[in-house]
Amino acid sequence: MRIAHLTDPHLTSLSAISPLKLTGKRRLGYLSWWYKRRQEHRAKILTEIQFAIAAEVPDVIVITGDLIHIGLTEEIAAAARWLEELNTISPLVLVPGNHDCYATDSVAQMHQQWSTFLNIEPNDRSGFPSLFQNGRFAIIGLSSALPMPFWSAGGLIGETQLSNLERILDETKNTFRCIALHHPPIPGQVQQRKALADADSLNKLIRRRGIELVLHGHVHRNQELLIGERTRIMASASASKATETDRASFRLFDVAEDGDTWHVDTALKSINDSGHVVALSRQVWRVTQNDG
Repeated sequence: MRIAHLTDPHLTSLSAISPLKLTGKRRLGYLSWWYKRRQEHRAKILTEIQFAIAAEVPDVIVITGDLIHIGLTEEIAAAARWLEELNTISPLVLVPGNHDCYATDSVAQMHQQWSTFLNIEPNDRSGFPSLFQNGRFAIIGLSSALPMPFWSAGGLIGETQLSNLERILDETKNTFRCIALHHPPIPGQVQQRKALADADSLNKLIRRRGIELVLHGHVHRNQELLIGERTRIMASASASKATETDRASFRLFDVAEDGDTWHVDTALKSINDSGHVVALSRQVWRVTQNDG
C-alpha cells in the first residue's frame, strides 16, 4: 500500500476579489492573503508537487485540509476542479482545514461540492469520521475544522466524533490504521489560538489504541513526533510554499505486511529551485500488528 500525503495547498487566488465587497473575518483574511500568503504560496510549485506525486503512482492520496483561503463560493468551486484533476492519479482522502470552513456558508458549500473526496454523503455534516479501506489498510478522516471567530484558527473534534472513532477502531482491528486530520493532535504544537481544543482527549485515545500513523497539516512545516513505541505523527510543509525554509513538500509511505509486523518505508520529498524532486529524508521502521 503506497500512501501519498500533501497538505495546506492554499491553491486559490483572491486577485479577482475586491476587498471592499468583503466584511468581517473575510476582509481580514483577504488582507492576510495580500500581504503574506500570495507571496508564500505559488500555483507553479503546487503543480510540480502534483507531477511528482503522480510519478510515484500512489494507491491513495491523503490531503489534510486548507485548500483555499477565505471560504468563498468561487474558491470552493476552484478547489473542486483541482480535486477532480488530482483524483485522476488515485483515490483521494480529504479532511477539511480551518480555511476551508472559514464561515458557516463555506461549510455548506464545501460539503456539497467536495463530498466525494471527503468520503461522506453530500450535505452530511455529521459524516465524520470517514473511512477509506483497502484490504488490511484503513485511513480514518477526522474533521477538526469549524467556523471560528476572526481571532481564532483553532479546531475541535468533539465527543461524537471521538466516540465514533472508537467504534471504527473496533471495526478495523488487525489493520494498519492511519488517522488524518488538519490540526495537530498533540497539545503544545501550535499557539493556543490555532490549537485543537480537545487535543488532549484525542492524544490519549491515540496512545491507548496504539494507532500506527497520524497525518496532519496546519503547521506549514515538516514535523515528526513519536508517541510511545509505535505511533508516528507526521506533518508536511504546505504543498505550494515558495519560501526558502519549509519549502513545499510531500510524504510517501510504503506499508507492507511482514509476518506479524507492519513494515513501513517513508520518504519526505520536496521541490528545489530548479523544479526537481529531492529527497529530504527517508525512514524505515517496523511495528507489531495491533489487534485493537
